[in-house]
Amino acid sequence: MSPVIFSAGAWPVGYHPDFTISLYNQPGHVALQGGQAWRSFFMLHEKRHQLLAVFQVCIDHGVGQSPLRAPYGGIECSSRVSAIQLFDFISFIESSLRVEGVTQLTLKCAPQGYRPHTSALLHTFLMNQGYQVLHAEVTSLIDVQKSDGRTLHVWERRKLRQATAAGLAVEVLPAEQLSELYTFIARCRQRKEYALSLSWEDVLKAATRFPEAYVLFGVYQDRKLVAGALSVRVTEDVLYNFYSDHDAAYDALSPVVMLIDGMYQYCVRQRIALLDLGTSAVGDTPNFGLLEFKLRLGGAPSPKFTFTKSLS
Repeated sequence: MSPVIFSAGAWPVGYHPDFTISLYNQPGHVALQGGQAWRSFFMLHEKRHQLLAVFQVCIDHGVGQSPLRAPYGGIECSSRVSAIQLFDFISFIESSLRVEGVTQLTLKCAPQGYRPHTSALLHTFLMNQGYQVLHAEVTSLIDVQKSDGRTLHVWERRKLRQATAAGLAVEVLPAEQLSELYTFIARCRQRKEYALSLSWEDVLKAATRFPEAYVLFGVYQDRKLVAGALSVRVTEDVLYNFYSDHDAAYDALSPVVMLIDGMYQYCVRQRIALLDLGTSAVGDTPNFGLLEFKLRLGGAPSPKFTFTKSLS
């Protein structure tokens, strides 16, 4: 009999994860997302008392969403999970949800580049079992551990030198400046007629619950904030540029180039493997200018898929 079992319900007591569970799949963050009915599914190795895979989904009127309110959720698993175990785990989740009357299931997966091996299997098996791609986005990942360093376009190198010559400097900010930073970014977005996806209250709750995960950056000129970023360490290996923007009055100096360079240098110091610059789209339409900019900063494209399937 196989020591690997599937279960549903409360988080298993006495089992230790065999992989790093992303911030957005941790119980504490799921609680912040709201929703009335959540279901959790696990793959467990009974002999080793290891948690090998996790999936959490919010159910409302027969519709399951993973996550409810986060950049991604979906199935996460150890690299030691075999192909057949992962395939069967998807089937177990689906059959269990059908029994509960769920008729539609949507999974927003992490960027494929976070865990290339397991993501390639997961995405293929979801399609094998009838899931369709609801949304396809491109995120840009900088591999901080590349032996030959980061490839920064010559134009962006020039902008970095210009910003430095103009007296701009990037800093890692203390948590006490979260309110100031959020207000600055929200104001920059408002002037461009964009809105932030999370309210100040939502951001404050998450940062208070997971203070070690939120890293703040600011670019200053003569102590004036001209660009800022609210980043999230979603795993020990990934820093995610969640919100960032700059004062349009400083367009000529492109302070975001210095901002991203500061985030990259932080990742080097903290031995964080990947810097996720985020997706580049408005709805389902790629923002080609933004995407090209992120690629010139040294990012490599990585797909980020949202899958859906009718279970009725």
